[in-house]
Amino acid sequence: MTLLDHLDLIDDPRSSINRQHELADILFLVLAALSCGMEGWADIEEFGHHKLDWLRQYRRFEHGIPTRHSIARIVKAVHIETVMLALFSWVNQVREQTERPLLAIDGKTLRSARRTDALHMVTAYDTEQGLVLFGQASLGKGHELATARTVLEMLNLKDSIVTLDALHCQTETLKTIRARKGDYVVQVKGNQPTLQQAITDAFAPHWANDGAGVATHHTEARQHGRQERRQVFQIPVPKEPLFKTQWPSVKSLIAVERERKVKTRTTTDTHYYLSSLDIEPELALKAVRQHWGIENGQHWVLDVVFKEDASGIGDWESAQCFAVLRRIVLNLVQQHPATISKRRKRLRALMDDRFRAELFFG
Repeated sequence: MTLLDHLDLIDDPRSSINRQHELADILFLVLAALSCGMEGWADIEEFGHHKLDWLRQYRRFEHGIPTRHSIARIVKAVHIETVMLALFSWVNQVREQTERPLLAIDGKTLRSARRTDALHMVTAYDTEQGLVLFGQASLGKGHELATARTVLEMLNLKDSIVTLDALHCQTETLKTIRARKGDYVVQVKGNQPTLQQAITDAFAPHWANDGAGVATHHTEARQHGRQERRQVFQIPVPKEPLFKTQWPSVKSLIAVERERKVKTRTTTDTHYYLSSLDIEPELALKAVRQHWGIENGQHWVLDVVFKEDASGIGDWESAQCFAVLRRIVLNLVQQHPATISKRRKRLRALMDDRFRAELFFG
C-alpha cells in the first residue's frame, strides 16, 4: 500500500452532506506543503493554488483548493488516533528490517507562542535508519511516562533494543518492553538514588581490582577540534535482593565513561545503565551512543530545519495533527537518497515537482 492508500484509511468525521473536499486530498495537500517548508494555513492554501496541477496527478481535488479557514477546520476535526495509526503503519511497512533494531523512546516539548499550554510529543525513533516509527501527543511533560508505555504497546519490539533516558527507569515500563519480546538499555540517575548507589557499589570491587571481570569496549573520535573517547564497562547483574525483587529482568549493569578534550581542557563524566542484554559491550556502547544522537537526528532537525517551535498552529487538535504530519515528512526527507542536507531537500522539493514526487513516491 502506498502513502496515499494509507491516507484513504483515515476516518473522516464530517457529515457527507455538502462535503466538497475529500479528507485524503487535504491531508496530502498539507503533507506536500510541509515538505516544501510551508507552515501556516495561509501558506498551505497558497501552495495548493500554485501546485494544483501537480497535486491533481495523484488526487482528484474535484473542487480545487479550499480556503485556509476550511483547511484549518477540516484538519482540526480529524481524530488524531486514526491519523497516527494509518500513517505510522505506512512507515513501518516501508521501513527496512534490521537484525537488532535500535529504538529510542524520546519526548520533545513543542513550544508555540500561540499556545499557553505545551504539547509534548513522545516518539519511537529508529536511530539507525533515522525514522520516526510512532508518536503520541500528551499535554505537558508530566504525562510522558504513561504516553511512552502507550507508544511501546503499539510497536512490534521483537529482537529490538529499546533505549530510554532516566525518566523511564520504571519497573512497569521495563515489563512492557520485555512482554513485547524487546530488550532495553535505560539510564539510571539521581531520581533513583538507591538504585544508582547499588550500581556504583556493584562496580566498586572491579575498579579496586584494576577492572578484573569487567567487559570493556571503547571508541575514539576527533571532530571540530574536539577529541572524545567513550569507554563502556559491563558486568553481570549481582545477586542482590534489590535487583532480584524489583528489577528481575536486568541481566547486566553498564557504565559509560565519556572523556572530552578541547585544546588543553579535559572533562570526564560517567553514566550508568540497566540492561536486559547479556554481556555485549560493543552493542551496549552503540545503543547508548545512538540514543545520545537523537538530539541531532530528530530534535535539531525539527527545531532548526522544520522550525517546529515557531509554528503558528495554535489550537490543540491541529497542533497534534501537525506534529504527526511533520514527522511523516521528516521520514520522507530522511529516506530520499540525495546526498544533500535536509534543508536543501525541502528547498528542492519546493522548486522541483519531480523531486517532490520522488520524496513521496520514490
